[in-house]
Amino acid sequence: MKSEQTLPAMTALIMSGMLLLSASGLAGAHGAPEVDEVPEGFVKASITSQPDIQGLRALILDAPRPAILLRYQGDDSVTVLGTEGEKFLRFSRDAVEVNVASPSWKDLPNAPKLPENEATQSDQLDQPTWTTLSQSGSFGWLDPRLNEPHNGDH
Repeated sequence: MKSEQTLPAMTALIMSGMLLLSASGLAGAHGAPEVDEVPEGFVKASITSQPDIQGLRALILDAPRPAILLRYQGDDSVTVLGTEGEKFLRFSRDAVEVNVASPSWKDLPNAPKLPENEATQSDQLDQPTWTTLSQSGSFGWLDPRLNEPHNGDH
């Protein structure tokens, strides 16, 4: 039996550590370099602390529309909650699954196409319907929480 770590604060922790994004390259586990005078309209994101989860790595991808890339190589599964607190993505060492009933999944502009029967199986948030997205333990997505304005350091 596999234990599962639900990360109600995981996404909030990563997102709350984000500020307006301007540094080039990837903002990895150590965050982006400090930059003064960020141009208006740019977002600067950084990860200021990491949860105590062995094998979890997070990157903020610097792009016109910032994205997050998670890679998980731990022993238990890890669930990332969506924008409405629902189970959104489930990571294991060798797979990433999505809850196709998640509003966060349905709203993703870069969501991979799923077979029709999997995409419409469940619309109930309390009954997640999981389908495999990746067999690598890594997945990246354009999370709308990265675009939310933040005031000061979080």
